[in-house]
Amino acid sequence: MTNIEITTYDHETFSGYLASPENVSESNKAPCVIIIQEIFGVNEGIRKKCNWLAKHGFIACAPDLFHRFGAGIELSDNKEEELQKAFKYFEKFDIEQGLDDIQETLLTLKHHKYSTGNVGALGYCLGGKLAYLASTLSNIKASIGYYGVGIENMLANAMHINVPLMLHIAEEDGFVPPEAQHKIHNALNEHPQVTLHSYQGADHAFTREGGDNYNKAMAKLADERSITFLKNNLC
Repeated sequence: MTNIEITTYDHETFSGYLASPENVSESNKAPCVIIIQEIFGVNEGIRKKCNWLAKHGFIACAPDLFHRFGAGIELSDNKEEELQKAFKYFEKFDIEQGLDDIQETLLTLKHHKYSTGNVGALGYCLGGKLAYLASTLSNIKASIGYYGVGIENMLANAMHINVPLMLHIAEEDGFVPPEAQHKIHNALNEHPQVTLHSYQGADHAFTREGGDNYNKAMAKLADERSITFLKNNLC
């Protein structure tokens, strides 16, 4: 496990946490997955998600998308002061710049010496929305969003989705109320590239271990579906 340096289109640099399978090498390459952070930065929880994917045979990288606010921001969801900071970063975050940084991360992973060249994305919360948008990027092979916030306001982008996309929707998500979920289903249920999974009784961040809304059974089901989806589309 290490950090890598990623260069932006305007020649600045930012870091990404990188986790690789134990047996990866130039003669045994692996597909890659960009892990897209929540509003708390690349914290311990996001690093664990990278490590989890590495155990399943993927090179996983979580780029520091808050680097324009300050490098290495790590916040917790169970400390009120840090939670308020996270919401402020969320309000200031520029979606287009974030997508640019994801694109640069994609290119970095595509040309990593141990990469097969196949790169997907998987994101949570803010990252879930970015994963939805990432499905429209060039060179991406597949994308997964967990409880993405604000997707219902970006459904016009669905016409540009040209790779497999999976969205995990928590039915009790206070940040994505029933009306928003209905809009998402209405717009995407029949899309040939999109798979939607709804989780009855699950709330926002139901896969965040240690969080108030963690649901072990639902998290296991969603994660199993994600691994199968990534293997089918990247390997």
